[in-house]
Amino acid sequence: MKTCVILGTRPEVIKMSPVVRACEGSGLDWFMVHTGQHYSYSVDRVFLRR
Repeated sequence: MKTCVILGTRPEVIKMSPVVRACEGSGLDWFMVHTGQHYSYSVDRVFLRR
């Protein structure tokens, strides 16, 4: 089973960062969906790069 983390706004990205880090470190099969709500490429690329 995959885990999905859904993000839309910058405050959500910031609030969910501990969850994303936990997913990365736990070996879970997970993915992230960014809805693009209030999207700003110059700001969001800092948070959403991989």
